[in-house]
Amino acid sequence: MTFDDELKRAFDTLTDRLRVEIDRQVQAAMDELSASARADKTAAVEAAVSSTPTLMNVPSPVAPVAAPQDGVGAERLLDSIRALDEARSLTGILDALIGASARDGAGAGVWLVRGGSLRHWRSSGIDHPDADVPLDAPRALADAARTNATAWDDGFAVPLALAGQTVAVLYVSASQSPSPQAPSPNAIELLARHAAKCLESMTAFKTARALTDRADSARAGGADEAEEHVSAQRYARLLVSEIKLYHEAAVIEGRRDRDLGARLGGEITRARVMYEQRVPPHVRQRADHFHDELVRTLADGDASLLEARS
Repeated sequence: MTFDDELKRAFDTLTDRLRVEIDRQVQAAMDELSASARADKTAAVEAAVSSTPTLMNVPSPVAPVAAPQDGVGAERLLDSIRALDEARSLTGILDALIGASARDGAGAGVWLVRGGSLRHWRSSGIDHPDADVPLDAPRALADAARTNATAWDDGFAVPLALAGQTVAVLYVSASQSPSPQAPSPNAIELLARHAAKCLESMTAFKTARALTDRADSARAGGADEAEEHVSAQRYARLLVSEIKLYHEAAVIEGRRDRDLGARLGGEITRARVMYEQRVPPHVRQRADHFHDELVRTLADGDASLLEARS
């Protein structure tokens, strides 16, 4: 069996397992919601029947009861799951999760696990979110990250785990004006778990594609050096993408004020040190892939934004 065959079989097994797990979780949650809705409808009908007046012990006619239908909450939940499935990037998945959770007066945000703290990534409807929360803080956010389990304080925190390791936490604040259609804690947890599986699946796709691209480059002729340059480009793209992901506001402001290089100088320097430690000197002498990626990803093609201002 060739390497490509082994990779394809391993990849197919992984995606099948992820798909089965996602289907199982969604089906279990929907069954629970449906059972709860049926129980509420049955209780309402029984209460109506028991309070109907009678004459000469002859039961009065009871109006027909409409068949139970999916409520607005279940419909919204399904729409939210579809939005997660349709997302085409890791950022898109997290944005869809926040949008589905921040409804009816509640705010929602995602914090990323970085070293010994949680770093605010993006939120909606939360006033002045904490930029950094230590993992040992007495907060639901930190509890969820440490224990890989849901936690409560003034809001609800749900961990996002990839391969069993918590990489981020979704936090949903308490609604100022609760609505019957607002997502329940169970629905929020379901969305977070589904989002984590989507993230995991997309990461698996990217890993498999990178391995396949690497194998193709090695066969394409000539190349060890060509493969080294491809690896250097990927590593540069990873480092610069992390800067953009975790400093999105600074990137926007730096482009606007044309001081991107000065504003993110420290982060760029640290990333370049990591790049030079991993990429061989002869590759760096032939091409500066790190700088090219800075211009393409951070500066949106305008190299002058990275130049030091006098």
